[in-house]
Amino acid sequence: MFTGIVQAVGDLSLHGKRLAVEGYPSSFRINIGDSISVDGVCLTVAAFRNKGFLADVSEETLGKTTLGE
Repeated sequence: MFTGIVQAVGDLSLHGKRLAVEGYPSSFRINIGDSISVDGVCLTVAAFRNKGFLADVSEETLGKTTLGE
């Protein structure tokens, strides 16, 4: 359940149909399949990349949320 408490701030970038989230603390234990709220949008971790993770995003999600900006 999302508590509304911001636990980290990271950088977002779009790579095709995947959103890269980078810069979160290495102390976070994140697994593929975990749900993470990013700017109020619930995303599922699909893969890891450098110091972050990738999540699949649809055109609908990009068009109706702040993630597409």
